[in-house]
Amino acid sequence: MKTKPDILIVEDDGVLALHLQDLLTRQGYNVLKLLPSGEKALKSLTRVKPDLILMDIELAGKMNGITAAEYIGEKYDLPVIYLTGFSQDALLQQAKIAAPYGYLVKPVPERELAATIEMALYKHKIDHQIKASEAKYRSLIEQAMDGVILFDENGSFLGVNDTFCQMLEYTYDELMILN
Repeated sequence: MKTKPDILIVEDDGVLALHLQDLLTRQGYNVLKLLPSGEKALKSLTRVKPDLILMDIELAGKMNGITAAEYIGEKYDLPVIYLTGFSQDALLQQAKIAAPYGYLVKPVPERELAATIEMALYKHKIDHQIKASEAKYRSLIEQAMDGVILFDENGSFLGVNDTFCQMLEYTYDELMILN
């Protein structure tokens, strides 16, 4: 039985990557690989399945960590924690686009690293539970034999199911325009 998650480190500073590997190994995590570029990270994901990725924003190669994280989020749905030597507002704003599960400024204190990883893994688990709940709710509404209409607090339509559309003889799009 696996006790701690598998982590992929994408960091082009070899000394820092080894330091992170050492910190994580001492905390019981399994470090799958140390990779220097976004391109190598994406290629490795066809073979390894980490639970979390620590991703430097400024990487060797043509692809930066933000671009790699966006792709990873879309294709693999893995939590990414950014590592950066900068805490500049512009970089932070750009990094938000990929919806990371954390953002750590190097050098990373060991306790902060561990806490951020645990919080990211927990949030990722909760996000999956929410998505599953939303899918179940959506399925119940869509398959209901009764007409269902949802309103927001201002009385605007949020959505309707097909049965409601059929009852009024409107399409979904027509009802949304009437809103």
